Amino acid sequence: MSGDANGAPAVAPVWWVITHLGSSSLLLPAFLLLVWSFWRSGLTEAARHYALAMAGAVLLTVVSKCLFYGWGIGIATLDFTGISGHGLLAGAVLPVLLRGLPGNTAWRWGPGLGVGLALCVGVSRVMVGAHSVSEVFAAWLLGLAVSWPVVQRLHTLKVAHWGTRWAPLLLVLALNTSTATYLPTHALEVRVALWLSGQVQPFNRHQLHQAPAASSRTPVPL
Repeated sequence: MSGDANGAPAVAPVWWVITHLGSSSLLLPAFLLLVWSFWRSGLTEAARHYALAMAGAVLLTVVSKCLFYGWGIGIATLDFTGISGHGLLAGAVLPVLLRGLPGNTAWRWGPGLGVGLALCVGVSRVMVGAHSVSEVFAAWLLGLAVSWPVVQRLHTLKVAHWGTRWAPLLLVLALNTSTATYLPTHALEVRVALWLSGQVQPFNRHQLHQAPAASSRTPVPL
């Protein structure tokens, strides 16, 4: 595999396209369209459950990142600095989003395809160097904890609103880098963490793995 000018290994363009499938710029609008579609179809309980579950998962993700960026709180043995936002959104949105694909049996293969794509998004985050395996795995599980109960709830229900049929088309925008990255969520998380902690610079992954500084005090002989 060839490298860039700095000696870092090159990343195949396909991984960037896949990673954009978990972008908040695409999946948050898709999520809002899905919730609105459920509400307009009279499935208010499903819409409410989905919205609350997503809010809780996003809050947990943001808190985990801010704790690291602002205070350096992570798990060095797992190389864990915070839950992957891309991984969370992919797991929470794609299975529900692809449930609305055309076909009488969409609920059978659509959510499964969404789970698989969400896993690919997680792999892409590792491949592009954005997250560790533990971070994307935690995000994938958390995302499925949000989406799968909704998929099961809608198992025997029909969502008549047009939004569920057209929302998957938003994924086509993943091919356009500028469209898929216009929401600066990462920068916002860092700014909030620094504001709350009073730090000037955010903690980084290298600092997580640095050995604790040895004590400068001379031991007192017994």
